[in-house]
Amino acid sequence: MNQAVRGVSIADGRMTIDGVAGAFIQAVGRPLALEADGLALVRGHVWREGMRHEADRIEGRARPREASLHRAGHPGEAHDIALTIRPFPTEGAQAPLLRLGLAGDAQEAGLDQNYRADLFLPQPLFADLGRDLVEKAPLHLSLSAATDLWLREAEPEALPGRPLAFHLGLEAASGRSASGHGRVESIEWGRAATASPAQQAQADAAAEADPEEEPEDPVSEQLRRINWSLKQVLIVLAFLMLIIALK
Repeated sequence: MNQAVRGVSIADGRMTIDGVAGAFIQAVGRPLALEADGLALVRGHVWREGMRHEADRIEGRARPREASLHRAGHPGEAHDIALTIRPFPTEGAQAPLLRLGLAGDAQEAGLDQNYRADLFLPQPLFADLGRDLVEKAPLHLSLSAATDLWLREAEPEALPGRPLAFHLGLEAASGRSASGHGRVESIEWGRAATASPAQQAQADAAAEADPEEEPEDPVSEQLRRINWSLKQVLIVLAFLMLIIALK
């Protein structure tokens, strides 16, 4: 059964939803970190216009690191995200792209846990990852991406040092959960290993020793938001070109 359309207002990087207290703002300058394991290479081929093309992909399970992922206006969070990694269809120097959303029928069924992530890598990077997966030892992958996800308006300052709660936005016209998009800023992988208590204590001490950030002046903050908005436009254009190339 289709859910009733909810009133959604989006303007100037701020989103309000009927029936939801407070507003949401886009996560400017706050990258989302994901980690993934259970990675497996899936070989495949597709035929387009009578021509055969490789369609290899890598599948695994991902989860937010030091953060959580939710749907704006809905309960629940993403404890387990179905991850699919694919190469770009053409060669080039593109930065990896990330798309976050819900599996096909999740919204119709009212499921809050059925999240998925699609990661698109440059062909050489995908090939490197695929070669490392040939070995039997499991790989652990982590990445950080600048996204167009949303945060509670009061959260960035009200909860310093605590994990951020990122949210998928809602489409203003339909009230359905919208996909989130981002450009990957860093990615790494290696054999799964557990840090020793001494290593963990050292990492915690280093984190506590970091000095607090100086508050930015309003002009710098406004320039940062404008720069971020331009980057998001470029990311959307990159995804549109990717969709066209895949057809």
